[in-house]
Amino acid sequence: MQHINKARLIFLFILLTLIFSLLISYAQSTVQNISGSVLRLHIVANSNTDFDQQLKLAVRDKVLSKTSHIFQNTRSADEAKALAKKHSVLIQKTAKDEIKRLGFDYPVNVSVTECAFPTKFYGDISLPCGKYNAVKIEIGEAKGENWWCVMYPPLCFTEGMISVPSETKSRLRNTLSQEEYNLVTNTQSGVIPVEMRFKIVEIFQKYF
Repeated sequence: MQHINKARLIFLFILLTLIFSLLISYAQSTVQNISGSVLRLHIVANSNTDFDQQLKLAVRDKVLSKTSHIFQNTRSADEAKALAKKHSVLIQKTAKDEIKRLGFDYPVNVSVTECAFPTKFYGDISLPCGKYNAVKIEIGEAKGENWWCVMYPPLCFTEGMISVPSETKSRLRNTLSQEEYNLVTNTQSGVIPVEMRFKIVEIFQKYF
């Protein structure tokens, strides 16, 4: 009997190890494939005062308005990243001009770099936490709360929007596998809900 129990424990250990390895592989591949298909926007406010937070949103609106044409015909995240670097001076000037218009002279730093993002829901599309390439705009001392969205494909829209435009979904469909597309659009069938799948990704991103 003791021999049988020991054999069961060994089998259980092997099974759990296999499941653990599969979960790690799932988390890593999911984030890498999805993060490589988008370019995000990351804005850091000068501080958490009400005005600085409002200023951050004003900069967001102006930058998105002035740069939308840049990514209009973009077909890949790599191309979007290259265009963002090419037009970084324009992005910086746009942010500084808006800050000056509102009566302040905060310096602005713009970089195209890799940033860590939490799980985020954009209407009916969701992205897992992980490291993504992003256009990062730091205002003043950059000690305030962040704001982020997706510049490519365009997922920067006003609060309350519950459905992502079909053109944006089409671009995602062309760059992601069918399984990944189903995952980010919350249409993947299976016994594990999307929220639970992303929670698995969060856990392994944090500890492994």
